[in-house]
Amino acid sequence: MKKLIYTLGFMLLFTACSKKDIKLLTVQTSTGKITYFVEVADTKEKMIKGLMYRKHMKADHGMLFLFNQTHPQPVTMWMKNTYISLDMLFAEESGKIVGIAQNTEPLSLKNISPTNKKVRAVVELNAGEVKKNNIKIGDYILF
Repeated sequence: MKKLIYTLGFMLLFTACSKKDIKLLTVQTSTGKITYFVEVADTKEKMIKGLMYRKHMKADHGMLFLFNQTHPQPVTMWMKNTYISLDMLFAEESGKIVGIAQNTEPLSLKNISPTNKKVRAVVELNAGEVKKNNIKIGDYILF
């Protein structure tokens, strides 16, 4: 009975969040795969807000910023109104990670741009995820 209640609760949680809101994202490293539940920022409004004003984020969660698919470009991020330190993965169109920013400074207005390469996506994770999971430039984001 307890297992049934747990399963129903899990199903209700994911029904409450539409499939459009939360997606599974995998980071393929040299030592294995790490899966995260990410919110997708694929509109100007969602990109502007990002993770602003949040006080915490679950360990296996993050945000995926998807930029113009037809014209990848160098991307700069910032931490305006973002209260939690983040690790950021910058990925080109193939999903290959070409830049990493670790332990970003909360509330900072400094530009964060660890690469001049054209990117298709940026993944924001809780600070420490890169180190904990040995994520490196050259690994891949699968989304």
